[in-house]
Amino acid sequence: MDEVQGREGTEWRTGERLTLRVLTIYRDSFGSLDSLFQPGDLPPPGNASLNAYIEQLTVSHLARLSGRAIGQLAAHDSQMLGRPGMRRYDWRIILYSLSGARTLREAISRCAECFEAIDWRCGRMTLSTRADMAELALDSMRPPGQTVSGCLIDLFGVTHIHTLLSWLIGRPIAIRHVALDHEEVVFRALDLPEFMFNVRLADGWTGFAFDAAMLDYPVVRSADELATRPPGNLLFGMGPMDDGPAADIAEQVRRIALRSLCDRQRMPAFEEITATMGGSGPTLRRRLAREGTSYRQIRESCRREVALDLLSRTVLSIEAIAVRLDYCDSDAFRQAFREWTGMSPSGYRRAMRLAA
Repeated sequence: MDEVQGREGTEWRTGERLTLRVLTIYRDSFGSLDSLFQPGDLPPPGNASLNAYIEQLTVSHLARLSGRAIGQLAAHDSQMLGRPGMRRYDWRIILYSLSGARTLREAISRCAECFEAIDWRCGRMTLSTRADMAELALDSMRPPGQTVSGCLIDLFGVTHIHTLLSWLIGRPIAIRHVALDHEEVVFRALDLPEFMFNVRLADGWTGFAFDAAMLDYPVVRSADELATRPPGNLLFGMGPMDDGPAADIAEQVRRIALRSLCDRQRMPAFEEITATMGGSGPTLRRRLAREGTSYRQIRESCRREVALDLLSRTVLSIEAIAVRLDYCDSDAFRQAFREWTGMSPSGYRRAMRLAA
């Protein structure tokens, strides 16, 4: 994001107010902001007022600084309550638990199990469905008694999990409402800006509600991408793919098709892709065309990618590879491979072995 663009618009104004509240609460809790800054990172405010300092930061800087402050506030909160806080490697364990999930439902289930495995250090996660609505509850397991900082920590926790899950499926999860189990007087004391989602207070749970149909959406991110996912937070108007290369429609289709080909050894029909991504077939075709491609081209690209990998890395027979690639027979695979490379599959394999 351009530095000037990063300090303009609704997202920046919202982030400015939010960060001001976070840093004020942080300073009140720790006495200063010194421990929030690291060498080589953002410069500390020094003698400047918080308002003047924040005005120099972009939206992504505001989100990063606020997220770090909330993490330290949460650790301090746990310590004061005599509860074990998050360890440095706990979040890596949580991310690793998501790496093999196939759907959003499975990702949530794995994440909930991982929360339990690390002794509820970041709370308890529970998924429930009612009719067409899903509710993801995030219980901080904080004892009775509400504080402004506790309310702020819970709000950031909900939006952080929402952003992570949205990133996993490559699209924003539309929120019906966010629930915060805090009284209105506590929430209003935060003096936060208006958000783009409805907040329900003192409803008996903390979390967010969304359409249950999204639970069956496929995970389109790989394990390698989890560790380097771009930062983002709904509170700052930053979607699950902001501050990083956004996955275009063609890339989303490619990932869905490639996962099906690798996991189920079959190429999904165009209608299946359409149903998975939502919307209509004609709309998806038009959007792919605008990106200069088609499902047929993506399908053949996926087959080519897997074929080259299997021929160079395994000793599977040509017939077995044809089955893995969902061809009707090995002759169809051989013909397609010649069109891709100008070589036969066997010739390509020999060339790879000689080059090794």
